[in-house]
Amino acid sequence: MFFFLFLTAASLLSTANVFGAPKKNTDFITYSGPGFTLQIPSKWNPSKEIEYPGTVLRYEDNSDAVSNVSVIVIPTDKKTIKDFGSPQEFLSQVDFLLGKQAYSGKTQSEGGFDPDAVAIASLLESSSYVSNGKEYYNISVLTRTADGDEGGKHQLITATVKDGKLYVCKAQAGDKRWFKGARKFVESTASSFNVA
Repeated sequence: MFFFLFLTAASLLSTANVFGAPKKNTDFITYSGPGFTLQIPSKWNPSKEIEYPGTVLRYEDNSDAVSNVSVIVIPTDKKTIKDFGSPQEFLSQVDFLLGKQAYSGKTQSEGGFDPDAVAIASLLESSSYVSNGKEYYNISVLTRTADGDEGGKHQLITATVKDGKLYVCKAQAGDKRWFKGARKFVESTASSFNVA
């Protein structure tokens, strides 16, 4: 009887992590999509919204839809990501990812915007790297609009080409949430993107 109680108590204590076993990382879940893998924040949910043609995945933060990740897969005649040119030249060819200004009226130059403009995109940094023999581009952009919503959006774009397809991962968060902790989730998600 004593032996049985000892085993029961020991098993309860070990499941309660009383003995200090290393904790598993529960901040992210692994998603395996058609030809790619990605780490998605565990508190983000699938979204049915299709923002761009070729969207095969979209997840968003349960409490803030501005924080989200999308994976877009579209056909291309390019053999590698370098065939698009530099990261900046690549961005100019996929600028639909940043949104387009819909307002076309007259405005004053105000709040850092040019006259007649109510939106701006600033390239913060860009780089390239090789993983599993494939070249990738990493691009960080801050977009702002005149309405001041969230103070702008940090958008991280990771892209590569494989077998006649352009794979793009775009993870983003509003500027206010970026500095309140969303940065960790967005950067980790974008950097985990891997095309098999």
